[in-house]
Order: sequence, then C-alpha cells, then structure tokens
Amino acid sequence: MPDRPELMAIGDSIYNGTRSLTTNAELAALAVPAQVAQAFGWDFRTPSYPRDVLFDLEDLFRSDRFDLDGLKRSVLENAQAWLDPGRWSADDCFDNISIAQTTIADQAALTYNNNVSTIADLIDDVRQAQGFDFVGVLPALYEAINASFLLNPSNDPASVFADRTPLEILAQRKPKRLLVNIGINDGIWTICLMATKDQFKPDAIATDMHDLGVRLSDMRQAGQIDRVYLNLLPKPSCVANLMPRVDPGALPRGADYFPEYLGRLGQIGGLSGAEMKTLDEGVRDLNRRIADDLTETFGGEGLAFIDAYGMMELHDNKHYRETREHEIWIKDWRINNVPLQRWPHKGGLYGLDNLHPTAVGYAILAQAVCRRIEEMEGLAPVAPIDLAAAFRSDSLLTDMPRRLDISLLLINLVAAFAALARPGV
Repeated sequence: MPDRPELMAIGDSIYNGTRSLTTNAELAALAVPAQVAQAFGWDFRTPSYPRDVLFDLEDLFRSDRFDLDGLKRSVLENAQAWLDPGRWSADDCFDNISIAQTTIADQAALTYNNNVSTIADLIDDVRQAQGFDFVGVLPALYEAINASFLLNPSNDPASVFADRTPLEILAQRKPKRLLVNIGINDGIWTICLMATKDQFKPDAIATDMHDLGVRLSDMRQAGQIDRVYLNLLPKPSCVANLMPRVDPGALPRGADYFPEYLGRLGQIGGLSGAEMKTLDEGVRDLNRRIADDLTETFGGEGLAFIDAYGMMELHDNKHYRETREHEIWIKDWRINNVPLQRWPHKGGLYGLDNLHPTAVGYAILAQAVCRRIEEMEGLAPVAPIDLAAAFRSDSLLTDMPRRLDISLLLINLVAAFAALARPGV
C-alpha cells in the first residue's frame, strides 16, 4: 500500500462514478477523482468491482424483455455472489472510497463490519418481498454491499480496514490531497427527483457540514491530510429530471423560471417557478454559509471549494442561460442538461435516471476540480481533460439504447434509490 497517496476521495454517488443508477468498475474508472488523477499523472487506484452492484440499469434498457420477476432473480443472483468467501479484489484499499447513497454523517459512521453483517438478512428481505415491495428493499442492500466492498475490498474480517470508517481510513493512509463531494443525499436529491421541498433542511446540512469540517481540520492539523478540495452543493433546477410537464420551447417572456417543475421520472411532485427559484436561492445561501464556516474552521488554509452550483449555471441550456462560450458540441450533438433523447439527440450531461451525470457531465466537474488545484498549488495538468474523449469513453452515449421510455418498474426502482429516507433529514 503506497505511503501518502497523491490523491484520495470520499463522498457519495457523484464521486463513486454512478451513472444511470449503475455502479461498477467501468464507471468507477470514469469517476471525477479518477479523471482528476489521470489529468495530473498521479497513481490512483479506482475500485475494481468484480461485478455490478446488484444490476446494470443500462443493460436492462437494452433488454428485449424486462419484467419484475427477471429483475428480482438477477438481483438475488448478484447479491448472493457477494457472499461467496474469498477476496473481492486484489487491492486492500482503494484511493476512491466514495460510497453511493451516503450522507455527510455517514463518513464518520459506516464500516465494513457494520455493513457486511447485514447483507444476508437483506437478501432474505428481498427474496421474501412481494411484487413492487422488493424494489423498496434494494437501496439498503445496495449500500451494504457497496460500502462493504469500498471500505474493505479484501473481504477479510481480519483486515486493518474492517472496522474503520472512511475518515479513519483517510487518517491511516494520509493522502496529500482529499477530494470531497457530499451533502446531496441530505435532502437535496429529493428536490431533484420528486420536485418537493419537504426534506430540504439547510440548518441540518450546515450543522453536519460543520462537524465534517472540524474532523477534516483536525486531521490536517495532525498531518493526516495536506489539502482538502470540497465541492459545494449543486443548483437543483439545473438537474435534468426537473422539467415542466411539457417540454418547453422557451422561457415565458420576462421570466427566469418555467411556471412549473415536475420530476420527469413519473411526472411526480410539483413545484411552481417561484418555489423552484426559492429553493435554488436557499442552496446558494447554504453554500455561502458552508464556505464561510469551514474557511474559519480551517483558519483560511488547506481548504478550497469547487463551485459546482456556478459550474451548473454555466451549462444551463434547459433554461436558455448557456452562452455560446460555454456550449458543448460533440459532432452534431449539442450536449446539454435536458433528459436524454435518442433522436434527435438531446441531453447528454445526464444518464437514464436524469440524476447522475454521464462521463461528459463528470468531465466538466473534473475540469473544475483541476482548475482549482492548479490555482491553489500552481500545478498544470499533464493530460488536460478533453470532453470529446470523455464522450467516446461513455458506453451509454456511444451506444444509446433504442428505447428510452421508462416503465413503471424502472420509475419505482429509481425512485426507491434516489428518495431513500434518512434519519433526521
């Protein structure tokens, strides 16, 4: 295990590399931290998943026949394979230990031990569930498997990592730089999926971010991290899933928001344009609050922020705010932030769930992280990130499923994951 890696990462699905609700080795190699490490020429061990975590949603879209029973059989077979004895990976630890679905508080709580011990019972819950009920059980099983693998890929209960949280693993590995993307699952993702404001509680997010900031600052003072690069929270209205009931032709004259927003997956929820604007402003103000608080916590040194909110505004073609300077054209396709459509080509920044970015969407965020590292450390990327190359690496965009209409089963599947209820949220 290399001493003092150049780069490590913690966080949620956005740094796990999840696309279209799918997590596997291919996508982990395209995750933002991996793209950043490659740009600077740093060694970086990405998670070498031996198989998908439960399923591959994109493969399901390519299937000629897809039904509830087939999905359940496939999930049970996949989950049971994770219980087979022996190593999951030749690696003892990865440099990216970002775990899809996790919250801010999870970074100081999740371990291999307290997840792997739940897998067998959760498999039984899935097996016994009837009809659509089994879909609601999947998020807990998905997280238990993914957390267990990422935190202890040897699958060895005697490993030094078996009972360590993400923060404790960082303290042992002592990375020179830490990338962090966290906070979306603390209430913001439900805005983006369900077009509802009910679970957005800024004070709770700010409190948990403060606690994480204190822990990271203490680790820096102890020589366990040199620098932290933290992504601020995204602008909800820019996410592809929040759309008017009917695809718009233009913003109403003199307006900066559409009259209404629903969750495109299932046309669920509902927010007025005024409510959507208020939520955007609430996240913007929360970002300022987090930045001010953590800057003070770190004493103004060793911490830098990536403005994910502002980055999304630059590429907000959905609201006709994107300037010519920031347009993304690859071949004859203008890549933008509306739901993906095969022909004529639309979207491209988000995958089939309208919530997780494609390799191109991740590359834009990775470019922003690289710029911040260059500003803070004076380092220039040796292999700058290229959006066209990211497009070519994306098996969804280069081989789009013929059918992109979402069945009731898939709506329920995505909704179960993206709207996973959290204590205190």
